[in-house]
Amino acid sequence: MIKTENFGIVHNLPFREYQQRSGLNQSTLKKWFSASPKQHEGYRNLQAMQFGSAGHCLLLETDQFPKLYTRAPDGMRQRGKTGKKRWAEFAEQNPGKTVLSANEWERLQNIRKVFQIHPQIQKLWKRGDSEVSLFWQDSEFRLDCKARLDWFDPDSGIIVDLKFTNHIGKAVEQKHIQDFYAVQANWYIRGATQLCKIVPDFFFVFIEKYAPHLIRVVSVSAEDLKHGQQKIECAIKNISNSKT
Repeated sequence: MIKTENFGIVHNLPFREYQQRSGLNQSTLKKWFSASPKQHEGYRNLQAMQFGSAGHCLLLETDQFPKLYTRAPDGMRQRGKTGKKRWAEFAEQNPGKTVLSANEWERLQNIRKVFQIHPQIQKLWKRGDSEVSLFWQDSEFRLDCKARLDWFDPDSGIIVDLKFTNHIGKAVEQKHIQDFYAVQANWYIRGATQLCKIVPDFFFVFIEKYAPHLIRVVSVSAEDLKHGQQKIECAIKNISNSKT
């Protein structure tokens, strides 16, 4: 890892470089909710992760999308020996790009259309920048820390994080937010507060992956943040105990 010597807010930092810089992040914290670190990636569907990454790129780094992704020909599927062979051959013809099925590609384009005309999105996206990296030495934990924000407007004090979901009704439930997303919200606010000396508001934008592609903007409550803080403190304690 590259040691972070300069703390602060960094714009336009490639994600690969962000990953290489040292610092405790919210993904690592989530592995330490119990006394033994756990890998949480196993339960995730690889295809769902790929769709989410492509969606983030299309909505937040639109100019990069055609450089990183390509559309598979109509009817091409990764099914059966022949289908997998054709897919692999097409991928070889498009080096450096992730191949999306025609269905995935079209769904993403439709999501972008809905996203661009949504009134709350237009308001949140009026000012600010996408893919903002934060690096700070935490004043309480005395640890080098980092975070990668989907959208940040320090002037109006707003952090926004995009989430793609199959079921928007379940995703926006408070218990679901506390169980899965409260740590992320608290961690991002923590970093921004220490770097900018403001306490920003945090919003999740949940986007349904299937038509009609409902969008729900959800603000994070004080109760959610308290829940996230408790989990963070527990994880920090477990990390500290593991080193003794």
